[in-house]
Amino acid sequence: MTYNISLKIQPETHRRFEDLHQRLNQGDSANLAKPLGENLADIACEIIDQVFGDIAKMSKSGDGESEKIIQHIIETTRKYMPWSVSFFGNDRLVPMVNYLRELTVEKEGQFYMTYPVDYSLANELLSHVGKMRDGNNAFVSPALKAFTEVVDQGVTHLIREPKKMLKFNVVVDKTLNGVIHVTTQLGYKRFDKLGKVYDANSMSGYFEHFLVFLNNEQK
Repeated sequence: MTYNISLKIQPETHRRFEDLHQRLNQGDSANLAKPLGENLADIACEIIDQVFGDIAKMSKSGDGESEKIIQHIIETTRKYMPWSVSFFGNDRLVPMVNYLRELTVEKEGQFYMTYPVDYSLANELLSHVGKMRDGNNAFVSPALKAFTEVVDQGVTHLIREPKKMLKFNVVVDKTLNGVIHVTTQLGYKRFDKLGKVYDANSMSGYFEHFLVFLNNEQK
């Protein structure tokens, strides 16, 4: 039994990805790094909005801190995703694109980017959320911790692994590792803070939203 997270890709974004995937595998002579980088940034930002958008809207801090953090993550993604891909010719991009293509599935005409989640971690998150439904505030922080680990597994499958396939030089690789670390920690620390501010009833709606993306493959 396995669990996957499935996140929607807009039809036009998916169509462009499929077109680029096909052209790269057919040996198209045009340099496709720029359009590919922009397309991957679009996919990443659509995913970020689905996972984090609701929690940003839910947070009612007067300074809009959650919204600012999510916006910063999106801006960073749009800056560094095309930049990182721009270093490579088409042949170097093919393995990475094929890897991402394998994570893409279609369900009833809608396309999703998927990644596997550790079975015990998924069950831990589900258990914590179940306790939160009963109004148990003690499980808010543990639920957010498990949620952060689920998100980080997504970062590994959708960002770290593709980056590893491109085999950047030491300088660029170090830069990107730093960007990924700083950006993710910014979000994770915000989640930790929310766990100290909101009670189970306030957080339950957000977790119910997120669990829509979690699929038990045996069902």
